[in-house]
Amino acid sequence: MKIFTKMILDNNNNVIEEDYYNYFGPISYCGIHYNFKSTRGAKAMAKKAKREKKLADKRTKKQAKAEGKSIKKEEDKTIPIDHTITLEDLTQPDKK
Repeated sequence: MKIFTKMILDNNNNVIEEDYYNYFGPISYCGIHYNFKSTRGAKAMAKKAKREKKLADKRTKKQAKAEGKSIKKEEDKTIPIDHTITLEDLTQPDKK
């Protein structure tokens, strides 16, 4: 870890002169630790997106029910028990 004792910058933040020494003590192994306050915005945005997605899903289900349509369910993509699993099944799971 570099400990700067002197650093001179010009107007464009280019380094003109610097003086430092290398430090290898116990503090040099510390990392950046985030607390709740620093990640609060990202967590709030993720929570809001999750809530909006959930409400949109409810809205589409309600509209489909009102129109008398059934909601299309995803097809079952499991491999039957009697089928031998090959390398192609593992590397290209979407191929039938």
